Amino acid sequence: MEAQATATVKEALAALYHHPDDTIRTAADRWLQKFQHTLDAWQVADSLLHDESSNLETLMFCSQTLRSKVQRDFEELPSEAFRPLQDSLYGLLKKFNKGPPKVRTQICIAIAALAVHVPVEDWGGGGIVNWLGDEMKSQQEFIPSFLELLIILPQETSSYKIAARPERRNQFENDLCSSANVALSLLTACLGFDELKEQVLEGFASWLRFCHGYAASAILI
Repeated sequence: MEAQATATVKEALAALYHHPDDTIRTAADRWLQKFQHTLDAWQVADSLLHDESSNLETLMFCSQTLRSKVQRDFEELPSEAFRPLQDSLYGLLKKFNKGPPKVRTQICIAIAALAVHVPVEDWGGGGIVNWLGDEMKSQQEFIPSFLELLIILPQETSSYKIAARPERRNQFENDLCSSANVALSLLTACLGFDELKEQVLEGFASWLRFCHGYAASAILI
């Protein structure tokens, strides 16, 4: 079943981007959009992202699909699926460390969305920021990917594309706020990478906006 669905996705993408007939392209687009809402989309998107033969069009579609599945359909999955999903996304984060940038961004958003859905304990007890800090220290060759994830994490607290329950979203914000000093320390350490300074400054802005907004909302409450 998965092999058939994978082949059909490839055919539909080829039609969408390369078929000369507008009617065929429109039909392919509709089929792909419908496919993104199926259970099969989880495995097919993941498989094609790990497939070294996948072209850019396939990588873009599958990264967007996986990101949207994590954001809105996470509760489709059984509880035991979290760890394999986390491991797969982490592998993809490292795989796309050097790009394509748009694909890497989708993977980062997916991981951030996953962090919203699950409790802090699922990241080793210290939360995703501490987990990320450990990875940044031990695997510096993947700093570009880790840094982008660090930038995106606070941005996703206000994303209502993530179908998380209100209490879970609030807990994630609390956990992230308690990790802000760790995040800022990691960003400071990254200032030593000249080629990443622009990203690091973006990271400081992202975290400071989050902390300011969190403090303001706490006062209102």
